[in-house]
Amino acid sequence: MRGSWGGSAPEYRRDRGQYHTRCFRRHGCDSVPAREVPMSRHHRAGYVTRRWGMPLTRHARLRTLRRRFCGCEAKRIMKITFLGGGALRLLGAVDEILKQREVFVEPNLVFMDTDPGRAQTVAALARKMPSALVNPPATQATDDLDAALHGASFVYCCIRVGGVRALERDKKIGSRWGFHGHDDFGPSAIMLTARTVPVVLDIARRMQTHCPGAWLLIFSNPITTLVDAVTRHTPVRNVGLCDGVYNFAWDMDALFDTGVPCPDLAYSGGGLNHLSWITPDTAYKNQRVMDMIWEQWDELAQRRNAARCDWKGIAPLVKMDRVMPLNNGHQVHYFYHDKLAAKMHEACCDSNDADLRSSKQDRAAAQAAQLAQQDQIEGFWDQTALQGCQASPFGNTGVKVMKSIHQDSGDELIVTTPNHGHIADLLEGAPVEAPVHVWRNGLEPVGIDPVPTFHKGLCNAVAYHQRLVVDASMTQDRHALFTALMAEPTIRSLERAAPMFDELWAAHESANE
Repeated sequence: MRGSWGGSAPEYRRDRGQYHTRCFRRHGCDSVPAREVPMSRHHRAGYVTRRWGMPLTRHARLRTLRRRFCGCEAKRIMKITFLGGGALRLLGAVDEILKQREVFVEPNLVFMDTDPGRAQTVAALARKMPSALVNPPATQATDDLDAALHGASFVYCCIRVGGVRALERDKKIGSRWGFHGHDDFGPSAIMLTARTVPVVLDIARRMQTHCPGAWLLIFSNPITTLVDAVTRHTPVRNVGLCDGVYNFAWDMDALFDTGVPCPDLAYSGGGLNHLSWITPDTAYKNQRVMDMIWEQWDELAQRRNAARCDWKGIAPLVKMDRVMPLNNGHQVHYFYHDKLAAKMHEACCDSNDADLRSSKQDRAAAQAAQLAQQDQIEGFWDQTALQGCQASPFGNTGVKVMKSIHQDSGDELIVTTPNHGHIADLLEGAPVEAPVHVWRNGLEPVGIDPVPTFHKGLCNAVAYHQRLVVDASMTQDRHALFTALMAEPTIRSLERAAPMFDELWAAHESANE
């Protein structure tokens, strides 16, 4: 008899009055021998009871037996593989894992990067962070992808194919032709998708061989297109992660001087990644947030910025459609495109770094590498501390997802997943950012209000555009990628887009030679 986790279910041996349990290959525990476990009076009665004495269904009985007696369920070691070593947020996830040892009892942390030195640096940082000093975790650094994936329970993908330099190059090319872009929208995001989709699909296909039961946690931009590619072309279970949606707590703290961003704030939101809004029932101390905003509108409208949110830019959008954007107000990239493109072009002319956020991350990685070479890695934490790694005031979304899957607790979290009834009026099957209940065997949609009327067209246009980009990235077809570029809402001039794409494609091909 086959179990739901890909192995033999416990078999009752009548001749011995015992249950015979086997290890389940999907958990990577085939080396552990099968064991015989004495049968209790509950087993003899034909059912297993929970602590409160309720009889369980047949499926639940088998699941309970696995948890109690099967070697793979009883194993305390959980292998978590981190792919990519350049983002400080990755270290924030490691820090939260180490602070929750009651959940992640004996984590085996594997850091993989195509640059062995960078993988070694991140592993050294993980071993020396304050939360690891009392009870150091098992860590390993490697540049062997197959070895890193083998037997993993979770694969945390935090890669940037081509590195910061390729992204900055594409942004500079776009800015010369009057187009704004970053790693999640615009011409630079299209080229980043073309570079990244083949790599992520290769990772997912290798997971089918080395860790078929593992979850792929995608923390790499552009999240939406990568989730779409993995979902449509592989059977690997995956979820897109973005902590920005939870940064609204910081914005609330700045807007209303709440003092502490987390307490008494209960909110939900939805849309597309970096193009989402809070739902109308979002409340602070049982009062609707939008009502609070309207009550203090005259005062709030005069503010320039609120925490990480470009309040001056999004305030007209809030007033126009009476909804509050999430994710640091990325909507401004679409509604203030020309102004931002001119600003980026000016920055590119004045400096070699087109984007300060990317260059700061790159400098932090270089600083860590230098300290590692000098055996002074503790100094990194003294200088940088953990606030640079902190994802949001609610904690790292990836760790929350892993915890909910591991405990099968069904926690409600906002993640990126294909739209199957999650948000009405958005493209069916397109990855959306929406609240779900996270279970071990999948994600259960919560269901929220439709996207605000004014933004429905923009969201669907972006969703269709992203689908075209994924299809073009699969074939690496030049014409298909240019067609996808012209479907991007901020690309409104064929006269400028055509020569810009010629430059982008030439750089793309030269990098692949």
